[in-house]
Amino acid sequence: MGIALWFEPHANSTEHQTLQSLIYSLQTLFPDAPAFEPHLTITSQLKCHSVSDVQQILTSCVAAVGAIRAKVKEDKESLVSFVGAGIGKGYFTKVRLLCYENKYLMGIAQVIRELFVAESPELASQWLLEEFRPHVSLIYSEMYHVNQALERVITQRIEDALDLLLHPNAVAGEQNQKSWSFGSSVSGWGVPGVFKVVRCEGPVQEWEVLGSVEV
Repeated sequence: MGIALWFEPHANSTEHQTLQSLIYSLQTLFPDAPAFEPHLTITSQLKCHSVSDVQQILTSCVAAVGAIRAKVKEDKESLVSFVGAGIGKGYFTKVRLLCYENKYLMGIAQVIRELFVAESPELASQWLLEEFRPHVSLIYSEMYHVNQALERVITQRIEDALDLLLHPNAVAGEQNQKSWSFGSSVSGWGVPGVFKVVRCEGPVQEWEVLGSVEV
């Protein structure tokens, strides 16, 4: 994963507290699950080799949000909203909230990918269309199989935390995992929020925040 860019709800917000509490609650079901902050990974594999690179990335995040701030407010749309939940087999996709791919979030992701990862605008666009699946992870775990009994407990805790019902129909585009729809989009967070550049190397507890900025 290397160095990644995260977008988080403000630490003092209700959204941050709700998601953090849900992460802690689900951790009790997975013995190997580490603690981490609720976040959406905008992109990983950032070309970032110095403090000035970190600052350049964060400055670009501020500029990208500034360019859409008025429009987002006018449309009354959250940058991050949820359409369902999924359980996967991969370590980083074990349990996650699946996000609506709104044009503002996708635009920020494409800009950052183009500036700091991809070799060309075309590759950034291809990544956005074929690989970027915005989500908020709730559990990291090596546990490969999640049985039906555990599924029921997980879904119940998600429903209780977010005060909604999960529908059995799968979320479009999700493969190799069990997914449920919320029926309609559920607001997550937008501005104010926090971008963080994070060195994601080694065990999760050793990951290092290299810099952050509020928007």
